[in-house]
Amino acid sequence: MQSFIKKYSIFLMLYIVFQPVLDAVTGLMAQAHINITFGVLIRMAVMAVTVFYILIFLILNRDNKHGFRVIAYFVVLGIVSVISLFINYKQKELFIPSLEITTLAKSLYYPVMLLGYFYAFEELAEDRIINRFFPKVIFYAVNIISVIMIVAHFTNTSFSSYAYYKLGESGWFYAANELSAIVSIAFPIMVWYALKKISNWSRIYYWLTIILAIYSALLIGTKGSLLAILFGTCMAILAAVIHFFRDSGNRKFNAGIVALLVLTLGGVFAAYPAMAVSRTAELHSDMIKYKKKQAKTKKGITKDQKKYVETNKTVSYLLSGRTVYFENAAHNYSKASIAQKTFGMGYATSFKSEKKAKLVEMDYIDIFFQFGFLGTIVYLVPLLYCLLYLIGAFVRKFKYMWSYKWAMLVASVALGFGMALMTGHVIEAPSVSIYFVSILSYAMLNARVFIRNDQDPETIDVED
Repeated sequence: MQSFIKKYSIFLMLYIVFQPVLDAVTGLMAQAHINITFGVLIRMAVMAVTVFYILIFLILNRDNKHGFRVIAYFVVLGIVSVISLFINYKQKELFIPSLEITTLAKSLYYPVMLLGYFYAFEELAEDRIINRFFPKVIFYAVNIISVIMIVAHFTNTSFSSYAYYKLGESGWFYAANELSAIVSIAFPIMVWYALKKISNWSRIYYWLTIILAIYSALLIGTKGSLLAILFGTCMAILAAVIHFFRDSGNRKFNAGIVALLVLTLGGVFAAYPAMAVSRTAELHSDMIKYKKKQAKTKKGITKDQKKYVETNKTVSYLLSGRTVYFENAAHNYSKASIAQKTFGMGYATSFKSEKKAKLVEMDYIDIFFQFGFLGTIVYLVPLLYCLLYLIGAFVRKFKYMWSYKWAMLVASVALGFGMALMTGHVIEAPSVSIYFVSILSYAMLNARVFIRNDQDPETIDVED
């Protein structure tokens, strides 16, 4: 069994690299109107094996208290999920079993894989195998995404991010929002890896991969990816400036790194006017003006359109109309039974037909409506624990948090939690959550070692 633990730990690490391939195949199948989603089937199978892996790990670990807490959590989560399904089966206006069960399975992906990756990293850290794989696997995965995006762009085979406006590109990936979230969360880890590898200017070619990743992110045309690129680059600049002042013996090289990062940031601003994301901002303003004019005509506008144009212009742009979906979902929730308010209303609250089922696309809010106030507490406990632990570690070890590793880990984790609110498609989307939970698990492992040993775990780092 110990051999299985070691091999499966390595598999989980390498599994990250194959995520873009799964997503591209799924995207091509969707475009071909093939209903069976290849990526979902593979991910659900891996999740099932990961549950077995966690049980074996706990048995071999022989930490009875820890094992009991973990098993108790999943038992409680399972009970809450089953109760939610049963209540909605009895009370929901339209209950579609395949849709509800699939949605629940995707939701359970994050807690299972979060724990699975934490144990995998713990196993691989013991004999320092981890620095052979992480963050290299994230670096390679995003490079594969960049290659697919660029090939699709120059062969004119890319899908539109915004089909209605024919704006933005998502390569051969089906969901632009999920692709944007992946690139956003993983970008700081790419920067960390590249900066660690550029130990001298002869290895500057590593930075070309960062330029390609930025170019691919801007092709998508979503504001989330743009903001993430800006935030990640600014965090890297801050870390580089601190390196410049702290490392007096290597100031010339560090000054060059600062200049490289500043030039990169300047390049993003210079490229912005030509990118799809700038055009979507213009179209947003034009659309609001058009709807306001239309409202004065006999034809008028719908209730949802009225809510949209009456929302603060900046808020409606940043949230892309999610405030309207929120109001509709909140209205349905207010009319729900006490049981549904406690255990949730399942997928998209209440709807009369599958076509009218709309998520808010803000993860924490969708989770609340899906699981109810009690279910949400249970569901988010692992994330809340990780967030509080990492904030505590950041505060306690603040002066050490400005190495490239820590600064970029902080940026990546912050983007994961932030984009779950702003753009959604992070926690409950398996194609995105695997990046988030693997980075979060890695950050947790490093933070625990740092707190316990009172020294930065340098062996858990990029392989030189």
